[in-house]
Amino acid sequence: MSSFRFKPSETAVSQMPRKPVRADGLRTYQKLLDAVDNRLNTEAGTDIRLTAIAAETGLPVASVYHFFPNPEAALAAVTEKYVEQAAIEIMSNHKPDEVQHWQDLVKAIFARGRIFYQKHPAAQKLRLGPVQCESVRHLVLVSNWALAEAIQLELQRLFAIQASPGLIDDLAYAIAISDALWSLSVSLHGVITDDLAFEAERMVVAFLSAKLEANPPPST
Repeated sequence: MSSFRFKPSETAVSQMPRKPVRADGLRTYQKLLDAVDNRLNTEAGTDIRLTAIAAETGLPVASVYHFFPNPEAALAAVTEKYVEQAAIEIMSNHKPDEVQHWQDLVKAIFARGRIFYQKHPAAQKLRLGPVQCESVRHLVLVSNWALAEAIQLELQRLFAIQASPGLIDDLAYAIAISDALWSLSVSLHGVITDDLAFEAERMVVAFLSAKLEANPPPST
């Protein structure tokens, strides 16, 4: 994952999970992560009680607190999982014959993103819902810039669009525009509706079109 230009706050750092190193720790961590993920996927809210996770997994409460020092750290752990998974599902296997113009690529990426959140309610809650913890917000910001870098690489590969730090920022801003409308849709309707998905796509393409005018892609 790309390193974000701003360091996380002390609060965000305190809300991060403690990653295991040894094999037995990895197994325990994965068991806890699966339990938290399952709760977020099946229950309405995002409130996590670590004592309930201990009871569900049959692990000592001390083991839960070792990896997740607070409930926010458990949410951050699941966020990390979905950030990595989304990067693979959204960005893999874009074929030149399937995207004739850069706008097609952008639309395809955002369409895949919408499908991803439809499949994973936990990911939708953490990224687009009312979660307020700083660790999750920081991880989402980091993921926006990482996704922007990946999109820029695809624009270079498929359309020879010149790379630049400014373009990465513009792509990250475009992701934030889409996230804002998707979050509104989730707040109002519980899902990303067709209408608001279309509005987000329209606004993103218009924004990027204006930014790319100074450096247009070659004609195809």
